[in-house]
Amino acid sequence: MNVVVIHQSRTGNTRRAAELIGGAVAATGATVAVRPVGNLDYAELALADLVFVGTWVDGLVLFGHRPGDAGKVSQIPPLWDKKVVAFMTHALNPGNAADKLAGLLSGNGAEVVAARSLNRRRLEVEAPAFVAEVLAAVGAAT
Repeated sequence: MNVVVIHQSRTGNTRRAAELIGGAVAATGATVAVRPVGNLDYAELALADLVFVGTWVDGLVLFGHRPGDAGKVSQIPPLWDKKVVAFMTHALNPGNAADKLAGLLSGNGAEVVAARSLNRRRLEVEAPAFVAEVLAAVGAAT
């Protein structure tokens, strides 16, 4: 299985989540590339069986949650016929930002199979657990 993990990170938390996700997927024997939005390899993306796309939760503590830097995330080429997983990182309350990111990606042609926000203080636990759930749901032999 070929997997690409794309991230847009402001403080390094989402980059760290992307690295942990990539490591967890690679541990299953898959071929994995972890790339920032601004440094995509289009050949890797074309060959990908599964694509993770992540950014951070932006907004106020109690409301206004949205994907951070959505403009840059929107610059990812159309993901037609790609199974895509939306992930985000948050500090306190993610609200429904992960669902908003999933909607953004769906609007760009992706088949979003999962969406979740990961607490930046628990990335080492939450990221691998999320990967396990996703791979079980999509079947590791995609």
